Amino acid sequence: MILPALLILSQLDVINGVKPVFPFSPMTSSKGNAYTKYEKYPPYCSTPGEMEKRAIPPLQENSNGVSSQLIHVTTIIRHGARTPYASAPKYQCWNGYWEDEETGIWNCDLKTYVSPPAATKEQVVDSEGLLEEEPDFLFEKRYDALTMSPGKTGNHLNGTCQLGQLLQRGYDQELQNGFHLRQAYVYDGNTAEEYASSDSRMRLWDLTNESDGGRKTSTPKIGDPTKQIYQEPNLRYRADDEQRTLMSGQVLLRGLFEQELLSSGDNKTAIIRLHTADYALDVLVPDEKKCPKTLQMKHEAYNSDEYKYWIDNSMEVKMVKTFVKEEMGLDEVPSSMLDCLMTTICTDRSLPDSLNDYDGSLGPTPWDDFLQSSSTSTEGVESGDDVTDMFERIANFAIKNYTFHYKYNDAAFAKQGMGPLWKEIMANILPIVDSANNPSSGTPLPKLALFSGHDTTLMPLLATLGDKVWSGTDWPPYASMIQIEIHEITNLNEGSDFPSGYAFRLVYNGAVLTERIDGCAADSELCDSQVLVNQVMIFAKYEERDCEAASVVPPYEKYEDGLAKEMKAASEELVAAPGGVWVVVVFAMFCILLGGMLTFFSMKRQMLKTHGYRQNSLALGGFSMTDMEDDERRFQSEDSPVTESGETPQQTKFDENTLI
Repeated sequence: MILPALLILSQLDVINGVKPVFPFSPMTSSKGNAYTKYEKYPPYCSTPGEMEKRAIPPLQENSNGVSSQLIHVTTIIRHGARTPYASAPKYQCWNGYWEDEETGIWNCDLKTYVSPPAATKEQVVDSEGLLEEEPDFLFEKRYDALTMSPGKTGNHLNGTCQLGQLLQRGYDQELQNGFHLRQAYVYDGNTAEEYASSDSRMRLWDLTNESDGGRKTSTPKIGDPTKQIYQEPNLRYRADDEQRTLMSGQVLLRGLFEQELLSSGDNKTAIIRLHTADYALDVLVPDEKKCPKTLQMKHEAYNSDEYKYWIDNSMEVKMVKTFVKEEMGLDEVPSSMLDCLMTTICTDRSLPDSLNDYDGSLGPTPWDDFLQSSSTSTEGVESGDDVTDMFERIANFAIKNYTFHYKYNDAAFAKQGMGPLWKEIMANILPIVDSANNPSSGTPLPKLALFSGHDTTLMPLLATLGDKVWSGTDWPPYASMIQIEIHEITNLNEGSDFPSGYAFRLVYNGAVLTERIDGCAADSELCDSQVLVNQVMIFAKYEERDCEAASVVPPYEKYEDGLAKEMKAASEELVAAPGGVWVVVVFAMFCILLGGMLTFFSMKRQMLKTHGYRQNSLALGGFSMTDMEDDERRFQSEDSPVTESGETPQQTKFDENTLI
């Protein structure tokens, strides 16, 4: 099992079995995390300076005299900086990317420690009847077994890194997130005045006071003061089963609870429970395979007139496509291009000279920027004259092209795809804010619910909250963080702005976004909880959601991949050529005849084989080699259906969930 409390050893040495001392300081930084190669870095990189800006702001004073007390927080994070999510040939960047040692070989110093199950004599049963085990020793996990030559391995990224592995910089980013959460929600008597938890209304945990934090009521029960603050039910930690999300959440919890983890005693292991699921079945990102209707909605977006107009008439699109073809030698902008740009610049690797022009002057461009009428000349654009800021232009195009379906048609795709996750999130909130209709099961609810996911978790979640909450052109940087705070109104009066008796505050990367939600007042950071309930509970569904697709329409041709477009063009040319129709007819008849002959001989051979080996099959209990092959194919067809490219979803996971 992986021990979250011990995984923080990944930066430290264990000497002679002595438990190391962990530094507790927001300024703690690892070696090599300098960000010195470039004058400026995109916000996507989440440099130390950017991370410091994302502190959770204090709660503003309410002008109408409302008193409140924070009682629950749901936090959803994106993992920290990572390696590329795929390898060649799927992961296309620019000519020479994989041949250059600087970009083509990824070595990682960040290690994972795992512990074997403890001996029987050390197993104990906790108060909930769950078996807990004290570790005997740790294993250090390294990806260096396939060493081919000095400094190079046979792994996907040609070094000691996994695909999509959390990097040291990502570790530091999530550690800072943990510090932000502690400064905002944990009061230990030494919290500086500039931090949110210096205000008693914002203290999720007041370590100087054993009371229930000033709650007006004691029902439903939230947390358990008799347990450590990092134990359930005080904390619920949830992540999908990817290395970068698992470790990101664990490192964040180190920053949040480090002092309490260290005080657990030299002979006692602090255990934090982690909830996860099979990656292929999990709900932290929209699943287009398990819910075909989601895929249908995606295709509807890319077949829409709105998308076609943008892709056909935007000068920005024309400029990018011309540049990519003439300067980079690529027929199309690969789906991996945004990731190529960001993983390169954010890790201080070298960009091609033609792309080494990032200065931050352009920023995200609106959807209607660079649009033109059909009569406007584009000769200058198409010739590539006076082209500047190509790093940002390509990044902006890639973001818009990828995220278009998230907001299309009132975020229909996002609502359908994120319904299961919203249901899981609201399971911790509804019994608090709407206990009459959603009574608690009796089990205390968590004070803090942490969800560790991806950029493709945060973007559709924000999209579901209303058109003004998220622009659709801002990609969540590494280690981005959303907070949904639940506040109890402690002086509820008739005619109050909070008739439900509870309010919520929405925070994203240190900015309060509550007022952007329809139904929330512009002059208040808090909004009645019923607004949130009404907004999300319409689509917060899992098993009960309708996933049946009426039809799956192929996407607009400019959204198709290059191979599909080439095949389509070749077919059209053949049919248009003189006698082309007859060529197609003759070829089709030949294929039918050949297929029939092959089927006949295959069936005849199979019948002979079955009769000839009947006795051996019975002797093996009917489990012949033929049966094993059939079972393998059946397994693939049921759990890993083969895609149009001939690959299973396990093989194409990074393509389907690009950039996560």
